[in-house]
Amino acid sequence: MYDTECIFCTDVVAKRNAAIVYEDTDTMAFMDYAPVEEGHLLVIPKKHYESILDIESEDYVRVHDLVRKISPILLRALHADGLNVGQNNGTCANQVVMHYHVHMIPRFCSTSIPTVSDRGRFSDKPLKWERKISAKDDLAAIASIIRKEIEKPL
Repeated sequence: MYDTECIFCTDVVAKRNAAIVYEDTDTMAFMDYAPVEEGHLLVIPKKHYESILDIESEDYVRVHDLVRKISPILLRALHADGLNVGQNNGTCANQVVMHYHVHMIPRFCSTSIPTVSDRGRFSDKPLKWERKISAKDDLAAIASIIRKEIEKPL
């Protein structure tokens, strides 16, 4: 399945126009061009599905297995302290590209150690959610660091 109107299908999968950190026959992981944090990755199935509502179970599992596999590698490669994993469905949920994808957002606490609030629910370190467009060279450099960590023997 391929959608000629989908930028992930046409530019990322077909033309490989992305800073790709991992690829196999069914899935890809690449740098988000508008990251929330340095190292923000997207993981996609190579087949086109719009959302969680139409993705086949096998491809869903493949994508999420890759997220699980890359998670500790991403943390090690970037010396990140935590990780947000998210997935949006539909424009109202802020899905911008209508191709099923999972966000992997590394988090860094080097400036302050998160603590539990007096209500016991939330860290007092505010999470950054703003996005900014990154230069292709910057994305390629970070992708290279992550790829090197992926290639290390276990």
